[in-house]
Amino acid sequence: MRALKKLYTADELTFGPPSLSSASSSRSTFLTSCGGDDALEDWVYWQRDAHNSTCWTKVFAVLENEFLWLFKSEKRAKSLFMQIAVATVEASGDRQLRLVDPNGEDLELWLRDSESFELWHARLHEASATTAAYFRAHALEVEQLPKSSAYRGSLVAYRRVGTRDRCRALLARLVGNWRLKRSRRALPAGPYSIS
Repeated sequence: MRALKKLYTADELTFGPPSLSSASSSRSTFLTSCGGDDALEDWVYWQRDAHNSTCWTKVFAVLENEFLWLFKSEKRAKSLFMQIAVATVEASGDRQLRLVDPNGEDLELWLRDSESFELWHARLHEASATTAAYFRAHALEVEQLPKSSAYRGSLVAYRRVGTRDRCRALLARLVGNWRLKRSRRALPAGPYSIS
């Protein structure tokens, strides 16, 4: 939990313009006045590829206040997939939730049973209300925050890296195919028999 606290308090609003530095000092006061410190934790399924509806990955999810963390294994900072601030949440299917971060990026979570679905749905609604209250209280827009802010999350960066990796893999495959075709043309037709 100590690693989570470090990640959680790493909202680097102080690196933004001077007008935003007051927001970071009042953040802890704002959070304590808004709600409890109960973290909700459970194994969930996350749809990694939005274009492939059958691509689900089991992750350990931790929801604390307005932030959701997805880990490869139980609460180990080294296994963090991503962190987002929850801006909106809606039910998108049977035990399935669609979350949107302040940047407008969305992700889908699927829960194992109806009871956990109801609990997560309610708590994610509270998280979205906390995020909205934070932006209202400080009269901020997400575009005004530095890219390192915890409210920007890591979903945008994750998707950008995923797209870049897919492009690199495609380019490597194209170059490999081109080299293979080129090497086939350079080979002699075959052994000649001289009679």
